[in-house]
Amino acid sequence: MKAPKINISDSAVFISDLHLADNAINNVFLNFLEHSLDLTNNLFILGDLFDYWVGDDSGMYPNEISALRKFGEQKNIYFIHGNRDFLIGKNFFRENQITILDDETQITLGHHQVLIMHGDTLCSDDQDYQAFRKEVRSKKWQENFLAKKLDERIKIAIDLREQSKKLNLNKPENIIDVNEKTVNSAIERNHPIKILIHGHTHRQNIHRYKTFTRFVLGDWKKNQGNYLIWKETEGFEFKTFS
Repeated sequence: MKAPKINISDSAVFISDLHLADNAINNVFLNFLEHSLDLTNNLFILGDLFDYWVGDDSGMYPNEISALRKFGEQKNIYFIHGNRDFLIGKNFFRENQITILDDETQITLGHHQVLIMHGDTLCSDDQDYQAFRKEVRSKKWQENFLAKKLDERIKIAIDLREQSKKLNLNKPENIIDVNEKTVNSAIERNHPIKILIHGHTHRQNIHRYKTFTRFVLGDWKKNQGNYLIWKETEGFEFKTFS
């Protein structure tokens, strides 16, 4: 399916790495959606909205999905898979009026040419993770996983999450951050991009280079979220929400 051309002239909001927990009261996110109705017509979710996703048949996150569906009936929602929710299927997006995007998608914001992505592919020094990512993104692995019973899928997802946390604790900080050569390669193959927006690393920041700017989205906490907003009249700005 050909990626849609997205040209936005008024405003857009970008979030990622919310890691919403199932069977939890995710009021910050629910309130954020209400708040965003007056904030923008365009919401971009750049991956890891959910802490884990084990299939569209799981029945997980009913309140959050209902809120997303209501938001999508009035505004535009765009979604890029993260490393926690890459199993969300096409039916989910269609039913909830969400536009699924490729991991590297070019959009236009006013006069800005922008590249958006989740960001995990930029962490190329973490070779163990990249190998794992390649495995779980394969059609064979996903078919085998989704064929398992629901309770088994949930157990596997929780185990993988805990293993990932333990492994990351023992990795040097630079290993789990982006590789600058990989960032430059992404910019070069998406010429004439001047702005890159991504999440994944949980290191909210603005990095200014000679020829482009990289905005890194932050992760969300239990009682506070954050987002990057672009307005045609004001430019880019990070904001917090609680």
